[in-house]
Amino acid sequence: MHNVLRSKHIELKKPAIRIFIKRKSVAAESNPSLEHNVEHYLQQISDLRKELYLEKELVKKLKQTQEDWSELIEKVQPTIQALSEKIRELQSNLHSKNQELTNVLQSLSNGLIVTDLSGKIRTFNRAAVAITGFRNEDAINHNINDLFQFLVLPKGAIKKIAPLLEDGYQQQFTLKKGTSEKIILKSTTTLMRSDENELKGIIINLVDITQLKRLEEEAERKNRMTAMGEIAMQVAHELRNPLGSMELFISMMKMDFAPESEEMSLVMHINSAARSMNHIISNLLEYTKPRPIVLDEVYLHELINEFAEFSEFSAEQLGILIELELKAGKAIIQGNKDLIKQLFHNLFVNACQAMPEGGNLKIFTENYIEKDPVILKRLNKQFKKKQQSLIRVSFEDDGKGMTEDVRKKVFDPFFTTREQGTGLGLSIAYTTMTSHGGVIMVESAPDSGTKVDLLFPKAQ
Repeated sequence: MHNVLRSKHIELKKPAIRIFIKRKSVAAESNPSLEHNVEHYLQQISDLRKELYLEKELVKKLKQTQEDWSELIEKVQPTIQALSEKIRELQSNLHSKNQELTNVLQSLSNGLIVTDLSGKIRTFNRAAVAITGFRNEDAINHNINDLFQFLVLPKGAIKKIAPLLEDGYQQQFTLKKGTSEKIILKSTTTLMRSDENELKGIIINLVDITQLKRLEEEAERKNRMTAMGEIAMQVAHELRNPLGSMELFISMMKMDFAPESEEMSLVMHINSAARSMNHIISNLLEYTKPRPIVLDEVYLHELINEFAEFSEFSAEQLGILIELELKAGKAIIQGNKDLIKQLFHNLFVNACQAMPEGGNLKIFTENYIEKDPVILKRLNKQFKKKQQSLIRVSFEDDGKGMTEDVRKKVFDPFFTTREQGTGLGLSIAYTTMTSHGGVIMVESAPDSGTKVDLLFPKAQ
């Protein structure tokens, strides 16, 4: 083998490989396999040379490509930086606009609710929280109809109800806020669309119209009371003249009959009926044309204690317990003691009639700051302020209560739910409170009792 290798001389030169075989040894001629191996090695070297060449070309191309890319990157780098700056600017502007929009939505005085097309709440602004009493976290991602326990959105697929919502779908409904307060809401529902007119969501605008409804109710009541008062005054004057004649003739008839006779008994019945009519007419005139009253300092707690002591016997006979809870400080008002006593008596009688099987009548007082503009508007001009310090006297029974329709009419003259009632007790109570610069309010529900609040301005 050593002789065979010495017999061959291989020279490698760049860029090509030259192979020189000086001679052929005798050993190689005698050993064909060795010669084959040499040729194989030479073939491999040739293949390597080709691969090396290809790799050099590839490296050259890669270097050129890298240089081209570096040049391109260098050229577009300013453009990339400018685009990056523009993107940052647009993102900043978008964030600013979103923040402005959020601030606008949150600062709206009306409640604004945005839902997706299935009615799931996505936005619930601060005003909506304040109006409804629902916390934001309790509203977001909840169905609006389930939250309000009312069909704020009509039932059905969005394609079916879309025409109804297109021009603003309006409703009014009552919502129980907190444990007892009920408010009246007006909802206006519209569709939210993209620039391509694609439906994106539903917008509900909420307005608390409780005060507006109360103002309308108050105005309607005043109109009714004015009209009925004028009629009542005319009727009362027409009846009083013949009634006076009746009483005169009755007094003359008494002199013609013996005290224990049957005729005298009939005359006394007529006399009693005439007196009852005279009392009703006096109440009518008191309601329609209340006489001017003299206002003095009245200590409400002393007056309430006197009234409770006076009414205790009657209450016990009817199985009614009177409870006093007098918490108001400096409960002094400008008022007429006799009229206020009569007012308390009317409320006591109504409470007793609402509890035919007995019950509890709670009378309590407290200092109270009134801010409701509807109530402030009902106070006399000298008491009109943005808020008013008042003393609230409440009569609360646990009787049968009344429906909402009845509650709205309790101050109307001649309105009564009793067969023997005149319907003037609370009408006169309303007039009495008005003459004292105060307000009377009634809260009631069937089988839940009745609460009457008397709001007296404090003595100045």
